[in-house]
Amino acid sequence: MVMLSFGQLADVLPEPVLLVSTDGLVVAANQRARKELGGASEGQPLFALCSDAREHVEGLLRRSARVRQPTLGTLTLNEGRRYRVEGAVVRPSSEGSPAIVMLRLVHEQAALAAFVELNRTLEHLRREITAQRRASGELDRQREWLRVTLVSIGDAVIATDVGGRVVFMNPVAEQLTGWTEGEATGRPVDEVFHAIHETTREPIENPTGRVLQEGSIVGLANHTLLVARGGAATPIDDSAAPIRDASGEIIGAVLVFRAIAERRALERLAEQRLADLVLADRRKNEFLAMLAHELRNPMAAILTASTLLSAPDEDPGAVTFAAAVVERQVRHMARLVDDLLDVARISQGKITLRVEVVDVSLVLQQSVETSRRPIEAGRHELHVSIAGGLPAVQGDATRLEQVFGNLLNNAAKYTPPGGHIWLSARGDHDGVVVSVRDNGGGIAPELLPHVFEVFVQGDQSLHRSRGGLGVGLALVKRLVELHGGSCSCASAGVGQGAEFIVRLPALRGEGAAVGARERERESAMRAARLRVAVVDDNHDTANLLAVSLKRWGHDVVVAHDGHAALELVREHRPDVAVLDIGLPGIDGYELARRLRGEASLDRCMLIAVSGYGQDADRQRAIDAGFDHHLLKPVEPAALMQLLARGMPSGGSAP
Repeated sequence: MVMLSFGQLADVLPEPVLLVSTDGLVVAANQRARKELGGASEGQPLFALCSDAREHVEGLLRRSARVRQPTLGTLTLNEGRRYRVEGAVVRPSSEGSPAIVMLRLVHEQAALAAFVELNRTLEHLRREITAQRRASGELDRQREWLRVTLVSIGDAVIATDVGGRVVFMNPVAEQLTGWTEGEATGRPVDEVFHAIHETTREPIENPTGRVLQEGSIVGLANHTLLVARGGAATPIDDSAAPIRDASGEIIGAVLVFRAIAERRALERLAEQRLADLVLADRRKNEFLAMLAHELRNPMAAILTASTLLSAPDEDPGAVTFAAAVVERQVRHMARLVDDLLDVARISQGKITLRVEVVDVSLVLQQSVETSRRPIEAGRHELHVSIAGGLPAVQGDATRLEQVFGNLLNNAAKYTPPGGHIWLSARGDHDGVVVSVRDNGGGIAPELLPHVFEVFVQGDQSLHRSRGGLGVGLALVKRLVELHGGSCSCASAGVGQGAEFIVRLPALRGEGAAVGARERERESAMRAARLRVAVVDDNHDTANLLAVSLKRWGHDVVVAHDGHAALELVREHRPDVAVLDIGLPGIDGYELARRLRGEASLDRCMLIAVSGYGQDADRQRAIDAGFDHHLLKPVEPAALMQLLARGMPSGGSAP
């Protein structure tokens, strides 16, 4: 009779295996464990062989002694080698006798090799037991140790005989397949392990069939789903290997697989992010091309007009036309730059609204006037319907005018000549609802969800006759959201027109009455005749601005450097001083500080004019004593609004 000890069977395993009593003594160790531990270890305390805290080791032994399912933990040998440990009880405790726990220091591929090697040993045992029945008890113990080993593996394991029928399943395989070992034993493995392709949902050949036929290790391709007994599908990866006897003959196959749902989710996320990056890169390139196109066009027109203006004895009508071209193209370029800067500021959270009580009907009227030129240029018919008694809203009137102006300009741009544009406004229980609708080119269904994204345009043709950078609608949406409102778009498709709807929350309570009084006061001040000082070292700029102010009915004096401006303002004591920042002698900041130091000028409104428009530049101007900050080129409408107020207000200009 041949009796195999624990060491004889466990020595075939490639990883260290220990039998340890729950009081901490090593009962037995396989050959690999003795090698890892540097010699004999039986009878030694496990605590002496590890550099872990005693409480850590005791906790691992206690957890492993409770159930026959694998318990995971870690151990660090004295030489600093760290292992992931899978432990399970082999013999429960009895009176006066501690439990015996089997600890496996698992390597990634150790489970599969151990299973194959142990099956060879078991085949050898089967032959010996046939001849020597007295070894049956030992064989039963060896089978139990084998089962504990396979149960402790974190992956799912299914073993088959040479005919492809299931002979073993561990608990992880039971969980993933929905079959218990008792139900699956003796059934064809194809019935228990049913795999399909993730995309096509077509069945995939079971790898154990190829293993039994070819005798080689086989793995499934990616995108494999395991369909459980109840119909649930789980992404897996797997591999199968043959089980051979001592003579090398195939006697079965082992299938090892694991669930990879989390890994597949990460892969899909990575794929989506890659697609987003590719799209962002494509849009960036398209935007750069659009920007170059949009800047070259007005520059070409300005260059041609400047040549015409400099020609001697030119016809006055041609000069007037050329001047109008320059003005129009400069405004266009300024609007492009402003839109880009606004989008950047909003994206970075750096834009600040000049919040006040706003009459939406007045804002809409001003927006119509601002957009009248592109509407008339397209020979469109504008239908305006603004309900009376619209509730007041709280916000930045200039920014709201920018919102509705952009929507009207957008409608004019994408509506064929002679089209119709409808602007309507009404109140509801939540606030104000404004609609801008046209019968123009419409929006394709695939583009509709993206119309409010930056740099998105429907027209990507070579000629790009409609122009623009694709930031207008993105700016509209973000400005409306800053006001606590919402913006939506609807279109029946290409050629069916489009409608943009803006919803703004109404101002509640006492704020509405206060706003009405403020609007009455501002309206009364619009007719005031003001004394205005204009200071700019660019003579043309200063003189042209002075001419415009005089046409508006104001008294104007002009200076071209900081020292002259200081004397001029002291002498004339203007109501408003428009100061360039980059002045010779005394710059605009220092000039403002000196003027604020004189009591006789404390009622003078100081307006800074600069080519720098970042929030830090605006704040520096306010800190120096300015009441408002305007960007070059100065927009006449913005300056008129400030002059209409007629007194300092302590905020930045629209």
